[in-house]
Amino acid sequence: MTGYPGLSGKSSEIVYCYSKLTGLFYARMNTYPSLTTENERIGSISAILFRIKPSEGFKADLRRYLDSYNSLRVNRNNPLRSWSALYVRMMYELARQNSDIDLRYLTRELIYQEDLPCRSVRRAVEAGILPQVEYWEAYTREI
Repeated sequence: MTGYPGLSGKSSEIVYCYSKLTGLFYARMNTYPSLTTENERIGSISAILFRIKPSEGFKADLRRYLDSYNSLRVNRNNPLRSWSALYVRMMYELARQNSDIDLRYLTRELIYQEDLPCRSVRRAVEAGILPQVEYWEAYTREI
């Protein structure tokens, strides 16, 4: 953002932003979405997923995996920005592929008891929840 400090922040109904990931500046309308029951459902699932409290090693594996994940051809125009976004995407894909899993009731104990593939990034890739990237076999630290 060096050289463009004035192009950040709000101006009436427009928000100016800089993306560190892409190196681009953009502007968008400052809007606040109307809250629906779907917002409540997604919010409660997100809270439950983060109550699992992934280990620091697991988060580090997600961060390293994320770099390669964002370089995949299908993800270049819409990269994920953080390990947490990748974590949530992985969990939703787990639930999509296995209709027996309800994210509203997922716990760390259930993950280990049912031996779910979200225990590690490597196992998620092996199960087809996440795509293969370079060095995916090395991401073995558990949730």
